[in-house]
Amino acid sequence: MSPAAPSLLTGIIEDFACSTDFGSVLVDIRGIENSNLYNFSPFCNLMRSSPEFRHLCQKCDLYGGLEAYKTGQPSIYRCHAGLTDISLPIVQSNQLSGFLLFGQVQVTDEENSNYTSIQTINTDWMNSPNLRQARNKVKLVSSKQVESAASILREISQFHTRDVNPRDQIKFNVKSKKSSNQQEKVSNNEEIRKALTYIQKNLSRPITLEEVANHVYLSQYYFSKLFKKEMNINFVTYVNQRRIEEAKKLLVESSLSIETISRNLGFSQPSYFIKTFRSMTSSTPANYRRDHSA
Repeated sequence: MSPAAPSLLTGIIEDFACSTDFGSVLVDIRGIENSNLYNFSPFCNLMRSSPEFRHLCQKCDLYGGLEAYKTGQPSIYRCHAGLTDISLPIVQSNQLSGFLLFGQVQVTDEENSNYTSIQTINTDWMNSPNLRQARNKVKLVSSKQVESAASILREISQFHTRDVNPRDQIKFNVKSKKSSNQQEKVSNNEEIRKALTYIQKNLSRPITLEEVANHVYLSQYYFSKLFKKEMNINFVTYVNQRRIEEAKKLLVESSLSIETISRNLGFSQPSYFIKTFRSMTSSTPANYRRDHSA
């Protein structure tokens, strides 16, 4: 972020944190804190005081931010400790420069929401009596409060940055749901539509044909045949195509390393990511970034 961005945004999120009683923080594109920890709960402060747990928190911050950047929607998700967080990507000069995160709350009507864990992490924080006690005192909110807060913060931040130098203007990379999937073939089949939504939400980790078939309650064999019939492409190729499309955006619009992009798009090895990228674009990720960056 440019020097103007943190000072501008930190003032906004500090006021936001105090007025809403949500914890708030700015992080860079690696998930590392780039501001003070505003209004963090005793539980989250305790968690981040431990190097082991802080690393997990930062990992969730990164994954949540990238999920929001990929989908074009605010990412509302559960962290490794089960709390609800919200992430908005920060874009300056058409470059992804970091993420604004807030939340650290327990949603009371979570069963009626569509929030999912960004990643499944086994953590032993519950072995600590102090952490268990602090966790029980975390702020309780409704899903409506969370979603309203996300909308308000976005509008406030964009209003306050509208008159600054264009170089320092801050945008949240949030698009309408309609525009985010404009280029994607849409199926009229309900199971395939559900499968496509599930795939898009889970591009940041390895997903299998079996997993998606189970999600839509079909056998692997039937789902595989139906998917190819509806989409004119097989499942594995489709998933890889979606990942490569996301990789193209991240290569051009962020300074994330190729290894980080590979890992956060569900590729098991950077070498396989590079091979897949080349087969679908006739270019390596490094050359694509060089040729398409301003």
